[in-house]
Amino acid sequence: MAVFAVGGFALYTAAGGGSLPGARGGGDEEQQILSSDEISTLLNGRTSALKSGDEDEFLEPFVGSAKDEQRKIFKNLRKLPFAESKYMVLKQTGDGSDEYGSDVKLTLDVAFVHQIKGVDVRPVSEWYRWTVEKESQSAEPRISEVGGSPGAAALANAVYYPAPWDLYDDMYVKRQAHTITISARKNAADAERFAPIVEDSAKKDLELWGANTSSVSNTPESFLVVLEPDRKIYTKLYNNDGSDLGWDAGESVAMPAFNAGYSGDKDQLEYGGARIKMDTSTSRFTTSAWRAGVGDISRHEMAHALIQPQDPGAYGNDEETSIRAWVVEGFAEYVSHRFDRAQGDERVRGGLAGQEFDGQLPGQDFEVKYDSVGTNYALSYLAMRYIAEKGGERAFFQFAVDHYRQPTNLDQQLQKAVGMNEDAFETAWAQYVRSNTR
Repeated sequence: MAVFAVGGFALYTAAGGGSLPGARGGGDEEQQILSSDEISTLLNGRTSALKSGDEDEFLEPFVGSAKDEQRKIFKNLRKLPFAESKYMVLKQTGDGSDEYGSDVKLTLDVAFVHQIKGVDVRPVSEWYRWTVEKESQSAEPRISEVGGSPGAAALANAVYYPAPWDLYDDMYVKRQAHTITISARKNAADAERFAPIVEDSAKKDLELWGANTSSVSNTPESFLVVLEPDRKIYTKLYNNDGSDLGWDAGESVAMPAFNAGYSGDKDQLEYGGARIKMDTSTSRFTTSAWRAGVGDISRHEMAHALIQPQDPGAYGNDEETSIRAWVVEGFAEYVSHRFDRAQGDERVRGGLAGQEFDGQLPGQDFEVKYDSVGTNYALSYLAMRYIAEKGGERAFFQFAVDHYRQPTNLDQQLQKAVGMNEDAFETAWAQYVRSNTR
């Protein structure tokens, strides 16, 4: 399953948010107690301390429970291979001035801008809200509260908070050639058991992608995968509002690239990569056939992450301008079942059993069309498998990349891949579905 959202500085721009940082000066009778230079020092100091590994320096401005939380986060972050990591202000509330020259408080929405080596093709961000206080002009500023930024209320689940380094007291990290597998330390034994299959899945996906997309740039070299057995924690990961779809066993959460210069032009929003999370309490991980189940969902979610950077984020959510859901999920299903055709056939039989097929491709809402998510996944898989069988695998991959890059050109893309426009393709595909489900 893939999840799409806006992020980085784009979120505030899209939602009519506030200005970029810099403490505003007070009136003639107000004294500037907390200056923009001090705010910059707070952020730059945390950036340099994280890079150097100086825990005491990193924690120095934090007080109370915020200090305890940041100590945990610092230790967790130091376990990951960052190509880039820095703190930047997105928005300031309060101007740092006071009429009486003492005791000011303001809030900063802070982006933790980071790029994980091999995983992200561009820097991405997670949003925090810091409460900064200063008792007097001569006192040092202190950070008394840290949490997830609420962002814009309607987009609160798009700030990519909390990450596993925020949730886990002690983050277990298993680094392999093509994967970084993360869990809570208490779940390390299970993560260690699943990690080789996660790694093998990554290797398979990357080799298949590389064999068919040699000229495609901005391809991840590895994947970050969080394994979590507690449904509430799984749901909350990268999802500040904690909403639960109820049926998903895994998600590939699209991570927009951070762009502080974003001006609102849609074609400037790019994706840096994705974060994969999987619910290890589900049957794919708990039955006697868990090896096949873990491989299936791993290959599926990694396929989403592989192609995600090709999405320029320039399109809307309607049927004509957005990436077709049947392409998104059908692509991931094809890549997964490419290594286990029998598993794919079983998924089709289960998804279409008892359903009245009307010959139409799935729509954008998989919970509405055919009244079954499983049916929509099965039909999407057959649509993309049909393209691969008729046009060849290289044409299949090129079709998927082209469609991600420019979803408004579906007719031309189908003509190029299989020699048919959308109407002719749908008719031929419907016959293919029927011939494969008799």
